[in-house]
Amino acid sequence: MNKEQARLLLMDYMYGELNEAKKSELLEFINQHDDLKQEFEELTETQSFLHHLPVQDPAEQLVIMEPSKSSSEGFWQSILSALTPRNAFAQASFGVAVLAFVFIVTGAITGLNVSYSDSGVQLGFGEIPTTEKTFSAAQVEQIVQQIQRDNVALVQQVVADAQEHQNIQLEETFASFASYLESQRTNDLQLISSGLEDLKENTFTRFRQNEQVLGEIIQTVSYGN
Repeated sequence: MNKEQARLLLMDYMYGELNEAKKSELLEFINQHDDLKQEFEELTETQSFLHHLPVQDPAEQLVIMEPSKSSSEGFWQSILSALTPRNAFAQASFGVAVLAFVFIVTGAITGLNVSYSDSGVQLGFGEIPTTEKTFSAAQVEQIVQQIQRDNVALVQQVVADAQEHQNIQLEETFASFASYLESQRTNDLQLISSGLEDLKENTFTRFRQNEQVLGEIIQTVSYGN
């Protein structure tokens, strides 16, 4: 038998469905393990608590009777024993949970407010008034002066950028004009050189023609004599 099987048999034991052999084996196994023994005790107490609850016949009229002092004390003791944990850690956790619950309920009723700031945690009741941040005259003056300085710096930067852009455009214009002048000079030199060649060719042609005509005249004169 292992612990899981023992836990399954616990319910059968509680309802009286185990035979004597199984019941003896289960109880012996439970006594050997403290955790199972604690669970068995809690189940037994819960069963005892349920047995103390009154059973009302639906067909009969409900009659409320004041319980005797001894039965009332036993009833509430059964409830407390069933709800209270057994080990120390569980009891401490249960106490913290109860305190937290009481704190939350009290805060909801009284309007408790919790706020956090650089100075620490602040507790208050009711609505926390909202604080508006205001500036003194000196602070306003400092802000205005800072805005003015920023505006001056911005204008200076814009003017400097515009001046730099204008200088670049002027340099590009001068470079284009110089290139244009150089191109015109080259074209003029080419035209002059071409004109000189044409003049030389024409002069040489006319000189040859003159020589030819002069030779024909001399030859004609010689034949006439």
